Amino acid sequence: MEAYQELEVKFAEWNSLDPAGMVACSSGTAALHLALEAMNNVPEGRVILPDLTMVACPRAVVMSGKDCRFVDCGDDLQINSYLIESQVIPLVDTIMAVHIYGRTCDMVNISGITYRSGLMVVEDLAEVHGVRPHASTDAACWSFYKNKIVAGEEGGAVWFRDLEHAKLARQLRSLGFTDAHDFTHVARGMNYRLSNCHASLILPSLADADANLERRRQVERWYDDRVPIEWRMPPRDVVWVYDLRIPEMVSEQQDRLVREMNQRGVAARHCFKPMTTMPEWRGQQPVSPNALRLSREIIYLPVQPSMTEADVTRIVDDLMKVYQTTQTDQSSR
Repeated sequence: MEAYQELEVKFAEWNSLDPAGMVACSSGTAALHLALEAMNNVPEGRVILPDLTMVACPRAVVMSGKDCRFVDCGDDLQINSYLIESQVIPLVDTIMAVHIYGRTCDMVNISGITYRSGLMVVEDLAEVHGVRPHASTDAACWSFYKNKIVAGEEGGAVWFRDLEHAKLARQLRSLGFTDAHDFTHVARGMNYRLSNCHASLILPSLADADANLERRRQVERWYDDRVPIEWRMPPRDVVWVYDLRIPEMVSEQQDRLVREMNQRGVAARHCFKPMTTMPEWRGQQPVSPNALRLSREIIYLPVQPSMTEADVTRIVDDLMKVYQTTQTDQSSR
């Protein structure tokens, strides 16, 4: 068995899934694209997905020849499932449920919508390694990029409930070669193979995943003890990063906060921005108001299993000092 095949089996088993449905690939973006291509329910159809998300999600939609229908988020940053049904319009064939910053969106309600409307579900679990896909999910996708919980330098995987979709995805990831390898090709194949070198980097991370998750939970507790309670976000299903919300923070403050924390050696990051503000999708739909507000109020701080309580204390102390400076400067204008 080659390393990428070993990864398919072990990662499926870790997620309590049938290994026959698991397809390793070159990245999380490739996983999303393969999912949409293999399940191509309505060619040139439409996909419902969150406005507040990582750009790989709508890019995969576009690469599959489909259009995006963006939906606003709730205060937990997850797609507002109660707004989804208003976007179930002609040619919509799929909901892409993207779990953001370690929290899961309302898969029970999303599952009910798909049951009533006949839509398919692509579930993006790149930021919630350790959470099992919902029972009604048609395709579940992961990234193994180096900042993820189960990680190598790069890589991804997609699992299909329908084994025929998995079979097609295996052909598509290898330029559409058929099983006969006779240079007859399935249409729309890509070079999305996962190398054995990358799989070999991911396998040890997978073996350590449960302990990694436990250590991350401890880091979260240290952050919770030090971050102002009014800045804390709702509970996380998995601790990938530590996001926090500073009410009424404006973009200029956020930029400075992130920049100065980075200068202090802390990998603080901006929140995602709404996709409807990006050049590729600007003007196609109104900008989602909640997503826009939260994208300015939220930053996230690093979580690594190797972090100590002293590391977290230093990070939060630096954050509070920088924040006080930005507040003073803002109020003096």
